[in-house]
This record gives sequence, C-alpha cells and structure tokens, in this order.
Amino acid sequence: MSRASRYWLTLTTIVALGLLPAIAIFVIFQNVAVHDGKVTDFENVFLVAAEAVLEGENPYPGPDAAVVSLGKAFVYPPLTAFAVAPLTFVSTQASALAAMALLALAVVATLWVLGVRDWRCYGIAFLWSPVLSAIQTGDVTILLGLGAALVWRYRDRAGVAGAALGVTLAAKLILWPLAVWLATTRRAIAVVWALAVGALAAFVPWAAIGFARLGDYPDLLRGLQDVERSERSLGYTVYALSVDFGASSALASGLWLAVAVGLVAGVVVLARSGDDRRAFVFAIAAALACSPIVWLHYFALLLVAVAVAEPRLGPAWFVPLAMYFSTGTHNGTTFQTSITILAAATTIVVALRPSRWQVSRAVGPRGPISLERTS
Repeated sequence: MSRASRYWLTLTTIVALGLLPAIAIFVIFQNVAVHDGKVTDFENVFLVAAEAVLEGENPYPGPDAAVVSLGKAFVYPPLTAFAVAPLTFVSTQASALAAMALLALAVVATLWVLGVRDWRCYGIAFLWSPVLSAIQTGDVTILLGLGAALVWRYRDRAGVAGAALGVTLAAKLILWPLAVWLATTRRAIAVVWALAVGALAAFVPWAAIGFARLGDYPDLLRGLQDVERSERSLGYTVYALSVDFGASSALASGLWLAVAVGLVAGVVVLARSGDDRRAFVFAIAAALACSPIVWLHYFALLLVAVAVAEPRLGPAWFVPLAMYFSTGTHNGTTFQTSITILAAATTIVVALRPSRWQVSRAVGPRGPISLERTS
C-alpha cells in the first residue's frame, strides 16, 4: 500500500471510528441537556420507583393498573430502585445526564474488562444503535453486559464470577443462561455463589419495602407480557417475526421455544466439549432468544459476545450496524424486524468463527497452542 493510501485509510478510520462516535454521543447528551429530551426508561420507571422506596411507598403497581398498559410500570426487582436512589437528590435533568454518563462509562469498562485495547472497537461500539438506544433510554442493559463481562473475565474465580452473575440476576433475570454455562463448564461453585448472592441481593431490598407486591409480582410480569404481546408483538423476537409472517400465536410460541431450547442446548454441548469461548457466546445468544420481550437496546449485550470473540476490530464488530434499519426501541415492519433479528443472529455466527487473531495464536512458532483466550 502506498503512503498516500495509508494516509487516507488512517484519516477515514479516525473520522469513521473516532469522530462519528463522538458526535453521536454529543448529540444524545445535548438532546437532554439543551433540548429537554427525556431519558425515558430512567425517568419514567427507575427514578419514579427510587423516589417511591425512599418515601416508604410501594414502587409496584397492581397487575391491572393503567400504567402497565402504558409500558411505564416498574417491573424489576427492587434492587434497581435502591441503586438509583442517590440520583433522586438532584434535579431530574441532572440525574438523567448522570445516568447516561454512567452507562457510557460502563460501555468502556465492559470492553476494558474483556481485554479490548484496540481504540477502534471503542469507537464502533458507540456507533451501534442498540448501545446508543440503551444510553438514551437509561435502561440497565449495559450494566448487565458489564456483569456478564466480569463473569467471563473471572470465570475461574468462583466467588467473583458468581457474585457478578448473582447481582445481574437480582437486577434482571435475562442472563440466567450464564448459570447454565458455568454449571456445564464444571464451575458449580460459581453457580452456588450466584444463587446465594442473587437471593441476598433480591431479598434484602424487598424486605426493606416490606415485601410489597411480592405475591402479585408474577401476575404483574404476566400482565406486562400480555400487553406487549397484544400491542407490539414483543419487539424483536422470533415470536414477533413469526406472527408478522402469518403464523398463529401457538405456532409462533412453538418456534420461539424451539429456538430458545436449541440455543441453551448448544451452550451445554459446546461447554462439555471444552470450548469455553463459543459456549459463552452461545449463552449470550440464548439470553436474548429466551427473553419473551426484546427491545432494541437488549442487543447491546452482543457487545460482550463480540468482544470475547474478537478483542481487535474484525467483521463481527460491523454486523450490528445493520440494526440502523430498525425503527428504534419497538419493532416496525416485517422487513425491519427481520433485518434486526438477522443482524443479531449473524453477529453471533461471525463471533463463533475462529478469527485471524485466534488462528495466529493457535499456530505459533512453536507449534499448535490452545485457541482459548487468557483474559
């Protein structure tokens, strides 16, 4: 490559993976700081619940409350409400900006924990529409991803990995397939730690609010799921896509269950074969596939799978950019739902392949070595 070509390639890379991400982050922060935009999930759900628990009130609505049908109900375990509580002592705008800043830093921390040192990966991560959506909405997805990254990084330290997974499960159950991965990779003690820490992190905050609505909690979740099923077809799921293509509710549910069970089985098979990395990536895919509700920001969890598979910039980092065809948080046309789910599936498939980085490590100057990462 000529010197001029290298110059233009370097300049293009700096603009595309340095300047554009900076502009994207600036725009979403400016929307809140200058144009009074709302950090929707944080302001409508988490901040309201935090204010309720500080005032000694029940943060949960009844299963039939109108707020459930509006999609603004607090349906998480109470740990998240208590975690947000310190932000209630400043203005709503200031707390929203602080939450967004925390999530942006959590993206950086997630990649750093996973051993990513290629600056271009940090740049492209902030171009992913699911990551930007997660920051804009102020949801917990990015923090769950950081928890998953800690589970991978400290997978051979049972206490640390188990505690990280336990806290994520107490915040939201979506990452339960990671417990399957730990169990089938002979890390049962980590699973015990996860269950113990998760139970404690769920029990103590709920006890602090007098176990409010604990008996009604399953009905609240079912009520929310029924609303989402009837009004928005559950976002970006196999169920939603099947319904879009004309399948009955029963058939769509069967297809969704088949995909979910198949991915969990894949975790077990790969784990038992000793392929830690691919089993972990499969577990992230299974977490998304098993969730009955998947909004765009859920796919920010793919950041963990891609970083584990490719710690340097490679094809898997670019595939999620196709999700810009989506409408945003909720699914839209059949094409938009299809392209978003296809992009997520393709990301996993590309992440599962041996990358050039892994092959170069596997065939070293002294002969074949393990493909497993050492992070």
